[in-house]
Amino acid sequence: MMNPRRTAVTALLKQEKNGYSNLVLKSALEKFDGTQRDAAFVSAIFYGTVERQITLDYMLSKCLTKPLNKLDPEIRAILRSGLYQAKYLDSVPAPSAIDESVKLTRKMGKTSAAGMVNAVLRKACSFEISEGDFADKTEFISVKYSVSQPIARLFMSTAPQEYENILSAAFTKRCVCVRVNTLVTTAEKLTATLEHAGATVTAGSVKNSLYVSVKGDITALKPFKDGCFHVQGESSQLACLALSPKAGEKVLDLCAAPGGKSATLAQYMDNKGELFSCDRAENRLSLIKSLFDRCRVHCGQISQNDAAVYNREFENADCVLCDVPCSGLGVMAKKPDIRLNTLDELPQLIALQKRILETSSRYVKKGGRLVYSTCTLNPDENENNVLDFLSKHSDFKAVKAPNLPNGDVINEKFTVLNPFYTKTDGFFIAYLERLW
Repeated sequence: MMNPRRTAVTALLKQEKNGYSNLVLKSALEKFDGTQRDAAFVSAIFYGTVERQITLDYMLSKCLTKPLNKLDPEIRAILRSGLYQAKYLDSVPAPSAIDESVKLTRKMGKTSAAGMVNAVLRKACSFEISEGDFADKTEFISVKYSVSQPIARLFMSTAPQEYENILSAAFTKRCVCVRVNTLVTTAEKLTATLEHAGATVTAGSVKNSLYVSVKGDITALKPFKDGCFHVQGESSQLACLALSPKAGEKVLDLCAAPGGKSATLAQYMDNKGELFSCDRAENRLSLIKSLFDRCRVHCGQISQNDAAVYNREFENADCVLCDVPCSGLGVMAKKPDIRLNTLDELPQLIALQKRILETSSRYVKKGGRLVYSTCTLNPDENENNVLDFLSKHSDFKAVKAPNLPNGDVINEKFTVLNPFYTKTDGFFIAYLERLW
């Protein structure tokens, strides 16, 4: 049987080579032959180590005689994961975490480093971070909340009263949120079925959203395979609710993969009308098709399309969902590798968002509506983009998105979901109407 700690360390090595954490872990668990409990332990070590990496690296650097990045990669991964277990994983006593890390060092053929691993982890376990040790407040916030300095700097400048709340919320682990497939069942029936299967189910604030806690992989459950629900964050469901397409309408989801938003839009449409679900990446279209087949979405048409390039086929749409690619700073709790982002590509990303919004607006017919949304809390990707668009388009106006149960309204028009208060992903929603 495979060693859970070794599996986690091997996955961390792959993730460090520019791998996406969720894909790396999924691949590792598919090969893992341990128990369900051991698999959960692998996940806890892997995600926790990535999430706390900047903090862990700072503490380790204070206990090493040479730079951390000069260490053998295997030793670096063992030190990070061992310190994470000792400092942050309540189920593992610190002495046990250190002892197991030393054993793993030997098992991985690094016997000569075993003494160093033991000494460094023992010293690092007693290390406490103090603001007084930092000359720069930005560096302190970066280390305290384990985010890159550019991310810390961005939140400190754009949310001076809220940045610590936002960053602390990024450590909060929540149950999986799912969307009930109202085309085939009801929230009441699905809740009963899931509870019968041993899950704990709580209704979300959005109608037909459920928070589900279950042992193991939620996608292995029979109701999932039967198309009774799909996994979709409540914030993303809110963007669909804001648009609220009706049966018979022409609806565009221009950045659709992996398809959760489109499936929810199809429910609002009662599976009637034209739903165009598009994505630029051809290799992701199969994800949409698989979801449509499983959830019995019949009104959807799937196609490869660059959302930033005009497509005459999409003209005269009743409503358009424009959920653009973004920095993802609102979903760091789900995707911990975002914490390491240096934001170097942010200017190009914002330019792309502007082009997508501009192009999307050309599809909306008179009296139609457009929802622009992101899963970030960066104003330059959110309200500033929309305000810039509105300054050039008097034929559109922004109004408060209808039917949204929570969120802070800014400028009396836009909706921002601060995860500290809403207990959802961080999200931005702008609801625009075309006047002529």
